[in-house]
Amino acid sequence: MMIQCVFVQFSKEDDKMVKDTILVIDVDVDGIQEIMNILSDSYRICTADSFEDALLIIRDIIPELILIDSTMSAKDGFDILEFLKTNDKSSHIPVIFITPLDNPDFEVRAFDMGSVDYITKPFVPKVVRKRIETQIKLAKYEHKLEELVEEKVSEIEDMYDIMAISFAGLVESRDGITGGHLKNTAIYYKCFIDYLVTLPVYSDVLTPVVVKKACRSAPLHDVGKIAIEDAVLRKSSALSGEEFEKMKKHAVIGGDIFHFLSGRIEDKQFGEIAEQVSRYHHEKWDGTGYPEGLKGEQIPLVARIMSIVDVYDALTSKRPYKEPYSHEKSMKMIIAGRGTSFDPALVDEFVKIGDKIKECLASKEDYINNQRYFMYEG
Repeated sequence: MMIQCVFVQFSKEDDKMVKDTILVIDVDVDGIQEIMNILSDSYRICTADSFEDALLIIRDIIPELILIDSTMSAKDGFDILEFLKTNDKSSHIPVIFITPLDNPDFEVRAFDMGSVDYITKPFVPKVVRKRIETQIKLAKYEHKLEELVEEKVSEIEDMYDIMAISFAGLVESRDGITGGHLKNTAIYYKCFIDYLVTLPVYSDVLTPVVVKKACRSAPLHDVGKIAIEDAVLRKSSALSGEEFEKMKKHAVIGGDIFHFLSGRIEDKQFGEIAEQVSRYHHEKWDGTGYPEGLKGEQIPLVARIMSIVDVYDALTSKRPYKEPYSHEKSMKMIIAGRGTSFDPALVDEFVKIGDKIKECLASKEDYINNQRYFMYEG
């Protein structure tokens, strides 16, 4: 076993420029020494003469580049390369193979398995240095480009969030009755779904991507109300049967809006999830809801979650026809709807985080004033 790391001492000026680490994996002591002679004046060098030693180094140090001798026996260079390229911690590290002179089979196999370049023996120092320098620069450029892309994606997502919040506010401005409902439900929705993702039974469906898009769609669940006439939408007394039928159309209208958008925007999954939340949040577990009378797990999970928090906010909020119910009374009413209005398993989980929901209820004005809360960051 041989593990060695050489950290050459540089002046402060040099250290700003020369800081990259190279891991050399080779059983040939002479070969390792030759590489060190070529590179140690410009790089920090770590060496290993076996697969196991290389793993020990990578566990603690992430090198900028790895050199592997393709002729290693036992766990040979190709086995090491395969492991490196299938391991999350090392898959991004560029690998250069050291191959025998004029052996195209080695070179082709190395490229096929993810090597970025090769160096032939006997070494030509200038060629070795230039190939390594080039690959490290390329890796850094790629990493920087990925950071820039992530930054731009984040900016676009923030813009979507702001547009969603603004549009939700526009919808709500037409409804003088249910003030704050859209943002309130978004608060409870995020609290509830963030808890559900910790449970194995939901984690397969509620992936990080789905959760992010579902939370973004939450304040838009009543977007269909934008098309409901004021005489119905703003009525302060109980709706007649005919008026209620008109009001029920908001679920279909909202679903249709997002169905239309999902076929025309790049983020189709957001459109699909937003459609599910908007169209189906008034469906009931026993099939007596609207607009389609879906039953049980026919109702998408993201909509079943919304149905609970939607009712919770309606119960705990002031309306012209009632004062706000307490958290405790509201929870009892939701429990009473277990297995009829609501998914029984979800109700059980909602009750388990009752204290957290109560905290959200008490602090919802703080959440509403903090716009960043609605810009879901996961």
